[in-house]
Amino acid sequence: MLDQSDLELLETRVILHKWLSLASGLAMLFFSVLNILMFNQTSVGVVEIFFGLLNLYFFYCAYHNTTQYWHTNLLMLSLTAVIFHTFSFADLRAGSVFWLLFLPPLFCLLSGAKYGFIYTLLLAIPAAIVLYVKSDTESYIAYRAVLNFVLTYFLSYFICYLYQSQYMARDIRLQKMAFQDPLTGAKNRHALKLFFNDFNKHQEPCLPEEERTHLLIIDIDYFKLVNDEFGHDVGDAVLVQMTELLHLYADSDTVYRIGGEEFLIVLREHTSSQTLNFAEALRKNVEETVFHSKKQDIKVTVSIGIAPLHQGQTFREFLKAADKNLYSAKHKGRNMVHCDALNNDTFADHKA
Repeated sequence: MLDQSDLELLETRVILHKWLSLASGLAMLFFSVLNILMFNQTSVGVVEIFFGLLNLYFFYCAYHNTTQYWHTNLLMLSLTAVIFHTFSFADLRAGSVFWLLFLPPLFCLLSGAKYGFIYTLLLAIPAAIVLYVKSDTESYIAYRAVLNFVLTYFLSYFICYLYQSQYMARDIRLQKMAFQDPLTGAKNRHALKLFFNDFNKHQEPCLPEEERTHLLIIDIDYFKLVNDEFGHDVGDAVLVQMTELLHLYADSDTVYRIGGEEFLIVLREHTSSQTLNFAEALRKNVEETVFHSKKQDIKVTVSIGIAPLHQGQTFREFLKAADKNLYSAKHKGRNMVHCDALNNDTFADHKA
């Protein structure tokens, strides 16, 4: 599953694809008229008409949200073909060579750094050859022209690459601030809401029992007494160590801190009995763990409520159902796993 930064990058590329296909399509049709009627360059004009109409078709698909993956690749190919064809057949003094400098940033933005650099390198070789052939050979002007072109050509790619890298690094930092709990490093409630949105958007509504998704709400018993007796700095140390313990049991991307001493774990593709066994093993491990601080060694217990996640269930609806099971565990003595009974005896109160 894509994380949030990947989704935002994908969305950016979709938007760029949409409006670039419109702008390039109209520009190609405009220049095709000029090349055919004014400059008598019929071959260039015909190529521009073909790819201009193709790019407008890509815009039509993007506008109606029917874009295919190969559309973006063909869009890059069409722009490359038109620019390189024009550069090859037009007079060098017309300045068509400058359009080649537009392609490396385009490759980087639409294909990513790795493939963008490969495409940039592949196009540089024939472009340099054509430029050398078309340049004045006197006084080493051809060599100088090729050298300047190659340096500027690759520099345009690296500027785009550096900008994109810095943008992504900043975006990751902002995401951590927005979706990660600053104390424990676990994901927060905002990230959990995104998970719910993604779950309801992509998962099939009717899954077999062994592929169900269950969520565990974990609450540290009598945590207020830890803060009152030992201080909030010790309480914070317990929360951090609790998060580390949960990360040992579950992937860090599935662990959320949703309240002061409340955590949540997402279990995908687990049966009811597997979920109950997981929760009980976790409960026992917490009970046997000694949490260390500079001042004191502390032992705590947790109460765990389990609820299956249903297609279309909102974040608020789930919390209501899961909290009901959590408070049932607390009401019946704490240090307990509780969930609604399914299949007569699959889920029930459980405590060693």
